[in-house]
Amino acid sequence: MRYTLLSILALLLCSCATAPSFQFSQGGERINQPGVSFVLPAGYQWGTIMRSTYQSAFGAIGTPKNDTMIVSSSVYNIQPPASKDAFLKAVHEGRSNEPKTGRFEVIRNSEQLYKERAETCVIYKSASKDFGAEAKRGGQYSVLEVIGMHCISPQKPNIGIQVELSRKAPPGTTYPDFEADGLALLQSVKFGAF
Repeated sequence: MRYTLLSILALLLCSCATAPSFQFSQGGERINQPGVSFVLPAGYQWGTIMRSTYQSAFGAIGTPKNDTMIVSSSVYNIQPPASKDAFLKAVHEGRSNEPKTGRFEVIRNSEQLYKERAETCVIYKSASKDFGAEAKRGGQYSVLEVIGMHCISPQKPNIGIQVELSRKAPPGTTYPDFEADGLALLQSVKFGAF
């Protein structure tokens, strides 16, 4: 009897220790991490996918079936560029040099200096066909839309900061507020201390 009770107690203790802890945030809530903060798009509850000192990702909860929305951010090291145009070129080259796995087919892509911000930032908007991990062209695909920006930290010019909103959904599925929500996210970004 004593061993049974101890076994049950040990099992309960182990199950409590290994249970995942999910964190949720409401749309409109400001998220802080070293060097940057931003406001999650309103109208959704957001589940924390990953959160560390220099990276974060939040997924919208309650999207229609087969739809995914993610807000992500990262802080990374850069070589301080000589000018805004040099930063634009570096962002363009970095995005162009991503691995060519055959999974994605670009529908549209634009990158330009983000003149609505006082900091040195590059805004990008893109849409691609996503053929999945098997990359079977000609088969079914989802559409991946992204709106985001890369910025040079105003406090540390050797630090780059990226914030973006992405959406993945079946073709023909529309989300008319996607660009407005993405721009609101980018405009909500504040840079802070590390």
